Amino acid sequence: MTWRGTARRAVNVLLGVAGLEVVRRERGWAGDRDFADYIPHREVVRRARESGLSVGDFIDATYNVPGATQTTIDQMVALGVFADPVERVCEIGPGSGRYLQKTIELCHPKSYEIYETATEWRDWLVRTYGVTAHQPDGSTLSQTPDRSVDLVHAHKVLYGLRITTLCRYLTEMARVVRPGGSVVFDVLTEDCLDSQTLEKWWASGARHASTMTAYQFTVDYLTRLGLTLVGTFTIPMAPGVTRYFVFAAPR
Repeated sequence: MTWRGTARRAVNVLLGVAGLEVVRRERGWAGDRDFADYIPHREVVRRARESGLSVGDFIDATYNVPGATQTTIDQMVALGVFADPVERVCEIGPGSGRYLQKTIELCHPKSYEIYETATEWRDWLVRTYGVTAHQPDGSTLSQTPDRSVDLVHAHKVLYGLRITTLCRYLTEMARVVRPGGSVVFDVLTEDCLDSQTLEKWWASGARHASTMTAYQFTVDYLTRLGLTLVGTFTIPMAPGVTRYFVFAAPR
């Protein structure tokens, strides 16, 4: 243990009497994403337990729109993401695991890989769901082989990155998906940023949205990477919405 860790433990012994604790502030994706408003692990797990809800349902009800996660999964089902067996999954930035949980319950994959920077959430997901956690580098899926996963997805992550990092992740998603597999992600397109919605973002004080990615650019870029657009849909992401894209890799 480093001297910082030793000092933190000593301080926590004293603060524990008051029910407080010092924790390490997590870095974002290579410095791209502002985690000042990131969902805190211990508080959320405790409050979800007290409310009798799953962590995912609690987050939807508290931080977003109730049912938004399930609606996302339902739309993925409708667009054929789970039509064939999904045995190996890779997720970028699962965070609290609310999409991870529902994906596992739906398709029971043999392998589920995650790239997550928030260590408390990452360790909790490994303990709770038995997933494989890879060390993220902030822009690649370097520990996942080419053409190896049936589904690679990212939820409420990419729009918090710089455009160059976002495109790098899209390239990586296209690289690791196997023939016939699916690539699923959401971004902020121009139709998600009308004047009224922008005013809601400003009023909310939320700072987790960094990049607008044009609809046609997104389609053209993934098409150049050899994928085919299956469909799109929008889902609430308080205080606005994001647009999901579902692409398929050729068989």
